[in-house]
Amino acid sequence: MPRCPQCGNHGRKVKRVTLDSLLRPERRPDISDEQYHVCLAPECETVYFGAADAAFGKSDLSVRFGLKETSSPRPVCYCFDRSIEETYDEIRRTGQSTMVDSIKAAMKGPGCRCEQTNPLGGCCLKSVQEVVEQGFKLAGREQASTRCGVGGHEDCCVSDSGQAGLTGEVREDCCRTETGARGIEATRRRTGILAASGSVLAAIFSSACCWLPLIMIAFGASAAGVAGFFEAYRPYFIAGALVMLGLGFYTVYFRRETCTADSACAAPNRRLRAFSRIMLWTATGLVGAFVFFPNYVGHLFASPTSGSALAPDVRLAAVKFRIEGMTCEGCATGLRATLAKLPNVASVEVDYPSKSAVVRYTADSLRVADQVVETVKAAGYAATLSEHP
Repeated sequence: MPRCPQCGNHGRKVKRVTLDSLLRPERRPDISDEQYHVCLAPECETVYFGAADAAFGKSDLSVRFGLKETSSPRPVCYCFDRSIEETYDEIRRTGQSTMVDSIKAAMKGPGCRCEQTNPLGGCCLKSVQEVVEQGFKLAGREQASTRCGVGGHEDCCVSDSGQAGLTGEVREDCCRTETGARGIEATRRRTGILAASGSVLAAIFSSACCWLPLIMIAFGASAAGVAGFFEAYRPYFIAGALVMLGLGFYTVYFRRETCTADSACAAPNRRLRAFSRIMLWTATGLVGAFVFFPNYVGHLFASPTSGSALAPDVRLAAVKFRIEGMTCEGCATGLRATLAKLPNVASVEVDYPSKSAVVRYTADSLRVADQVVETVKAAGYAATLSEHP
């Protein structure tokens, strides 16, 4: 991080728009494309400096920099024209300060443009709080309890120890305009929706190795290779679903609210928050249902044995096959239904754990074993004649 070329202190980053707005017209052409910082040392004449020793001093500004001035008036709030002397005088006369509340009320209307008016390039509330504290010290008075930040929201003010309090650092986004606040809330809502939707979509694909072959077979399409393809990527789909669910929970439950000039730190609409949480938990239930789909799909469809009705006196033969390529109970269910449609097949038993299939057919039928092998292959699996059961 660059240091001020005059005093050697580190500065705070400031946007180009602040320099364009506050430097005198004759100095603006000297602004380069590098990142500038504002020097916060009160005794230093330098205001803005860059990494290449490019610097602008107090005399280059079109406004008085209250932090670095020693004579009146010393501005502290540039958007609404409030000074340090005004704050000290009120505390001396009344024993209290209404500066924060008055600025807070003014921020509800138009005119808050901190980046264009404040040489610090950001919200003035932290500076105002420090001026109020100093005013009480100079007046020898005890400071009354003052709520921190816009709208009295403690989230706008964070102390060095991480607790809310008056003497802490005011977050720079406390002076966001109403339009910006609504945009932030809309962005957050979209993030939660996208995260929840993405997690459900990833979970759906994680179980596609089971349900997609069933659908394809039901419509008479070949499911060759489909189950194996999705089974190979199943861990990645599950991981993606969990990551997006985590993002959704962070956005809805843990992300801190943004302080704004309106509606007390942009506290979200309660109904929208409730809707977001319901949507997130619904997505969580769907993710669980699809991720564990391969574990219970076999119980949702046909019974373990299926086949065509034959006359009681028909003699039956049976043959057992080793089935390769099944990835879940859904594969066994779909394959069982497909084999049961073969001519002269009396019953079919497909067992996923043992990767086997037992086909019973009329004893005088020819080429049933070959037909089973061909049908299993067309379904995307491989069948090997094992033994007679």
